[in-house]
Amino acid sequence: MVRNINKIIMRFRFSKQNDIRYISHLDLITLLIRALRRAKIPIHYSRGYHPKPKLSTAFALKVGWESIGEYADIVLKKKLLPELFKERLNNQLPEGVEILKVICGSSSKSLSNQINCAKYQITLSHYHKKKELEKIKKVQYFRERLFNIKIRELNNNILILNFLTPIGSGNDLDINDFIKFLNSIKNELRFILKRVLRVNMYRKEGDFLLSPFSLLK
Repeated sequence: MVRNINKIIMRFRFSKQNDIRYISHLDLITLLIRALRRAKIPIHYSRGYHPKPKLSTAFALKVGWESIGEYADIVLKKKLLPELFKERLNNQLPEGVEILKVICGSSSKSLSNQINCAKYQITLSHYHKKKELEKIKKVQYFRERLFNIKIRELNNNILILNFLTPIGSGNDLDINDFIKFLNSIKNELRFILKRVLRVNMYRKEGDFLLSPFSLLK
């Protein structure tokens, strides 16, 4: 448990889309810190010879993937209204990164300790029959890693797959394994991965999905 006296934790949800999806997680952290400084956010720094902002994020997104459900915590020296924090920071961020929601609190476990599942949307093209994709529900590897699977097909040979999957447990879904399985099915056309979008992250407790915002005290 992180306890901060006379400090405040701002937890924010943000997006990482378009060309920004090609930058690494470390570069994203640098981008956020520089934007926070330019926005004149009253950041709390660690002690020592090399003080650093107390910024932490949830699980890193793979390069090339997009997200509208990234989360981060930043510790401040003094209170700031969430809407003002959001406005100031958005004014300093490049296209492709946007602060979507902000709340404040005073203590919390780390995001990586709180979050244990994520919702993804995968876009595929050049599939043959929708029923072939339904076969993933019968494969043990995917039954253990995919929950609440919903498949939607569009008219232009595009297929949208939405699902929940564990994250940070060592049992994470490998998207490459997923695509290899699809292309192992006998069909006339190969499945081509067009887009991976992380829609949100949660703490799953039984049948309930808890937002990271509800876990900040």
